[in-house]
Amino acid sequence: MENTAVSLHPTAARDLSLHRAINEMSDGPARNQIETTLYTLITDPQVIQYRQAVLGDLWQNPPLLARLEELAPHIHALDAYRRAVDRPRTALQQVTWRLGELESLVICVVGLSEIFAELGTKIESEGIRALMGLVARLQSDPTFQNMQQSLPELLQQVRTKASVTIGVNLDGRLRPVAATLLSINAEPFTTAGFLDKLLGRGRSGIGRLHEVPLLEQETGTSLEREFSPLMVPLFKDLADVLERTSQPIAKALTQYVGLNSSFLAGLSQDVSFYLAAAHLMKKLDGAGLPLCQPEIAPQADRMCEIEAGYNLNLALYQIKMDLPVDHIILNDVFLGEQHGRVAILTGPNQGGKTTYTQMVGLCQIMAQVGMWVPAKSAVISPVDGIFTHYPVEEQLEKATGRFGDEAERLSGLFNHASRHSLILLNESLSSTSPGESLYLAQDIVRVLRYMGTRAIFGTHLHQLAADVDRLNEDTAGDSRIFSLIASPITLDGAGEGQIHRSYKIEPGPPAGRSYATEIARKYGISYDQLLTRLAERGVA
Repeated sequence: MENTAVSLHPTAARDLSLHRAINEMSDGPARNQIETTLYTLITDPQVIQYRQAVLGDLWQNPPLLARLEELAPHIHALDAYRRAVDRPRTALQQVTWRLGELESLVICVVGLSEIFAELGTKIESEGIRALMGLVARLQSDPTFQNMQQSLPELLQQVRTKASVTIGVNLDGRLRPVAATLLSINAEPFTTAGFLDKLLGRGRSGIGRLHEVPLLEQETGTSLEREFSPLMVPLFKDLADVLERTSQPIAKALTQYVGLNSSFLAGLSQDVSFYLAAAHLMKKLDGAGLPLCQPEIAPQADRMCEIEAGYNLNLALYQIKMDLPVDHIILNDVFLGEQHGRVAILTGPNQGGKTTYTQMVGLCQIMAQVGMWVPAKSAVISPVDGIFTHYPVEEQLEKATGRFGDEAERLSGLFNHASRHSLILLNESLSSTSPGESLYLAQDIVRVLRYMGTRAIFGTHLHQLAADVDRLNEDTAGDSRIFSLIASPITLDGAGEGQIHRSYKIEPGPPAGRSYATEIARKYGISYDQLLTRLAERGVA
């Protein structure tokens, strides 16, 4: 199945703090593979549904998930063998390399065939059923069957060569003057203990065991480790002896040259992704949070409608810190034909605007790579790009000033976004005066409507949200602008003015203020409070 995909821009990944989710999914060697998958947004609904079905099979069949976790190291090993196939090797290295590859192949094929036989018709996804067919065909291949029977003996011939005995001639001053190989042994030498020396048992030396260091290759995998180059002629003789002993094994392996493990090796990145996604699902589900397989709408529908969604990063933090997840507020998303596609999101500081905006972006990414999303239900159209504009530190070396930098980044955004994009603006244009901000923001919002894109504009410009009817009337386009209000606040106590945020995001007209007076009173910096404090200090 041909993939149609677009790359997630690193700026969007940064603004959405995607790295936090990736870190929770894996902090091991598979992290880069998972990151690559999450940075590649699939735009073809059929491909997304193909992935969803595979993940659904793993989720519905825990034994399959457990078996895949067991086999993952061998699948990754096959991938490492495949990627290093053209690397120069001696005949001995080639033999041991090929034996290791065939051993991993047998382990994977046998392990998968066992679990497939156990689950039978419970497997429904096209992807895993295709894998079932490949495994079955390979297992029924007479060449594979012959190799499977002969492999243990071939491995034994290699792995029983664990040590060599060296004879050293000494001169009259007990200096080594000549050496030769005496035998190749099945047991390794060890450092002798007192009882070993006393009883003469085992293959123990009379002194310390000196080990030849290993060289770590750039890939960092154990498959890429090998002994350091031969340093003395004696080692060269040893290499020649081992090369000669490996020749019969190499000859036996020629009959299996047609056996190909590439169909399994090519699954390495997919396996890393599916296992990490399933692990994430188990974590959220185990905490009692809702999770759903999103319905993938056609891209032309340009919609993102989510029921009872929550911010993935916030949920993972609560779980990691062992904090109660029932405090996480569930919110709906309304981007589509019915409510509108351009939301002006207003509300007080720390009222949930940024958390909500980030939630929408993360849900879009998860849906578009084939994952389930943190919500009760969702209907999401693929986008051709996610574009974000969040506040950043002023870059002094650019000499454009903070507002100049904001304008430059906004301009670049509109060089790439289309009507099928998702645009997330967080406090954009806040670096200039309120009057200029409102004027410029109105132009930006009108262009978003004209483009027909989906967008959320989180802002303190309440007048912008109050003008949505006029902006809709004055601008052509099929992405209606509408107002969302963040975190309605209730005040308790006439004197203290205790503030309680709901962190709910709901459609509605702007509140017209950011509750700055109430917040100032909470922290003791209202006009009356400051006058009282000065009077108490005798400063007034």
